[in-house]
Amino acid sequence: QRFERLQLNIMSYKQGIVDAIQELGDRMGSSSIAIKKHMQARHPKDKKWQNATFLSSLKSGVDKGQLVKNKNSYRLHPDFKMKLKGASTT
Repeated sequence: QRFERLQLNIMSYKQGIVDAIQELGDRMGSSSIAIKKHMQARHPKDKKWQNATFLSSLKSGVDKGQLVKNKNSYRLHPDFKMKLKGASTT
């Protein structure tokens, strides 16, 4: 049960990261601080912010090829971006 709860938190953080990068729309990528501030502004007040989960979600996104890290900025991988566009049109 604890593992499932942890998995749900990671998934919501990943989706929040993807949404933040898309909404910020920086061509060279968005800094982790900008992504964090954007997510915290939209984070439910009753839910505790977990920085370790946020950082591990960023790292796993890079490891899975969904995000590209350039110095301290992150952007969506072009293949992942095309996959998102394809999923939203169907």
